[in-house]
Amino acid sequence: MTEQRPAPNYSVPALEKGLAVIELLARASEPLSLSQISDMMANSTSQLFRTMNCLVESGYVIKDEIHGKYSLTLKLFELANRHSPMKHLLHVANLPIQELARTIRESCHISIIQHGQLLVVGQAESPEKVQISVSVGTSFPLVSTVSGRLLLAAMDDISLSALLADDKDYQQLSDAERNCLLDRIETIRETGVSTAADESFIGLQDTAVLIGNPAVGAVAAIAITQLTASRQSGDSVEVVEALLRCARQINRRAGLTDFAGQPIPVFPEPVIDQPKEHAHARI
Repeated sequence: MTEQRPAPNYSVPALEKGLAVIELLARASEPLSLSQISDMMANSTSQLFRTMNCLVESGYVIKDEIHGKYSLTLKLFELANRHSPMKHLLHVANLPIQELARTIRESCHISIIQHGQLLVVGQAESPEKVQISVSVGTSFPLVSTVSGRLLLAAMDDISLSALLADDKDYQQLSDAERNCLLDRIETIRETGVSTAADESFIGLQDTAVLIGNPAVGAVAAIAITQLTASRQSGDSVEVVEALLRCARQINRRAGLTDFAGQPIPVFPEPVIDQPKEHAHARI
């Protein structure tokens, strides 16, 4: 009888530790000190000191010299978007969203799905002195955001089911809340527009439409967040129409076609996707 040999162990502890630190900082809502990282990873500070220095020197992590805390740079974001259809889509979207922000006088932002979360990857600020701004690099749950539900609606049923099966926020919903979410996704598929009032914060109206084409691996949500009590806030229909014009311009600049093979994506007439109940009033 032939003796079975154990499978070779190709682990690289130093690399694994560095990757674990990067993932930890990516999940953190604020910069972390060396002692905080040490506690969370169950490693001594002396073990992590060289790892942190290496990550800082290679440009993946930055250290705040005043408070001595660590946070991720945009290097990983830059690498992830290099030489990709998404990078091209975001590039051609820059001028149209700047013009949209000037025209509608509201800030707008672009988001994508990354690692099961909604990630904000671009923003154009309102020219007004008082404005709502969403920081680039911020991530939010997919199921409880307007842009997140829009991007879920753009997925085929198999991909959608697979993503939701691993989504912790979705798994925490009750059966009634899940049914409400799926109904809203179906409505968004029919209208091409996702919007909700008072969901992220009371007094805010969020509206989003799709740009890109999932068939070529480039799809994103472009959204406007309005202060509903603001004097310059436009009518909901006007905001939707402005978003759709911007989305068509972006897709035209990107040379993308829609699923029907039209030269410019054809969006249906705007139908507001108002929530049936405030089951997802969190962000």
